[in-house]
Amino acid sequence: MSIEVFLTSSGIEEDDVRDRTVVVIDVLRACSTIVTALNNGARAVLPVLDMAQASKIASNLDPDIYRLGGERGGEKIEGYHLGNSPLEYTRDEVEGRDIILNTTNGTKALTRARGARHLVAGSLLNAGRVVEFIKQVDTDVTIVCAGRHNRISLEDTVCAGLILDRLWDETEPTFVSDAANAAYTLYMHDQPDVSTRLRRGNAVQLLTGMGYEGDVDYCFRVDAVPVLPYYTDNRLVLHDEMSSASPSAQRRASSP
Repeated sequence: MSIEVFLTSSGIEEDDVRDRTVVVIDVLRACSTIVTALNNGARAVLPVLDMAQASKIASNLDPDIYRLGGERGGEKIEGYHLGNSPLEYTRDEVEGRDIILNTTNGTKALTRARGARHLVAGSLLNAGRVVEFIKQVDTDVTIVCAGRHNRISLEDTVCAGLILDRLWDETEPTFVSDAANAAYTLYMHDQPDVSTRLRRGNAVQLLTGMGYEGDVDYCFRVDAVPVLPYYTDNRLVLHDEMSSASPSAQRRASSP
């Protein structure tokens, strides 16, 4: 399989994802929040581009069966039920509900990649599960780091490197793209103590200053929540529950 890496999502085009397995990574915090919400019983997470799209979807749903979640500038959007802290997405809050999620970077990256053959949400929390899925479907792969405001983010790039290291069985191939080499090299440099080294990142400093240090601690737990959010019918659902999805979704998820 060939593996391409984008260190931000800003340049993604249809040809970059068509017929490929795409992993979108947003460690702090959208993909970590999606992983957590689904693990705690949410029926689905609907990633949206902006508040207008979120409001349009919400207007067609029973108020009892959805939650609006999201952030701007790291803080909960006024009028929303939830922000973008994974710690808010408890079982009591999300079980049996659809989550309409609207974030600055992560949900934009997911919507840009929706033309993929397979699209999954990745983070440090579920890195191992992502690697298992990639090996299972055995297609060409594109890893998309959401980044931050169209710039590289340390934690997303290191997470991409971790996934590459496991896919390559700890031995980098001779010929890889420059972006893949950069992500892998950065991860190998930080590998002895990933959590500590990631705390140098700009997003960590921002979130810690806003009082979200608990989010940082949680999101940096590698392989702590081994579930796979899989994109189908404009929403992310647990891949292990695809048997309850539509027949077309099941065929898409299982096709080699």
